[in-house]
Amino acid sequence: MNRIHVTVVGALLGLSAMLGIAAATDTVGLRASAQPSVSSAELAARAKRVAKAERALEKARRAKPPALPAAPASRASSAPSTQRVVFQRSAPVVSSSHGADDDFEDDHSGHGDGGDDDHGGDDD
Repeated sequence: MNRIHVTVVGALLGLSAMLGIAAATDTVGLRASAQPSVSSAELAARAKRVAKAERALEKARRAKPPALPAAPASRASSAPSTQRVVFQRSAPVVSSSHGADDDFEDDHSGHGDGGDDDHGGDDD
């Protein structure tokens, strides 16, 4: 790599590091920012609105809720009835097992028996 390439890559890495640090400090809020000045009159107005909202919430909490509407008349036949549950067993699964020596009886690989290899082996 040429010296000019190394210098350019180094400068780009340094610039990206500085921009990354600036973005991180801005995100975290470490930079000194100008505090917006709020007048005492505005603070008093906000406090008054908050106090009014608190009084309204307290009044609503103490108030009796409105009566619920009457429930519709229910039919006599809609009484809860017990449901009958019937369990049905599934048909038994029949499986046949082979003996331990049955696994190798049908081995037609042709390896080791010296016969024809009909399965495409590489016997050239």
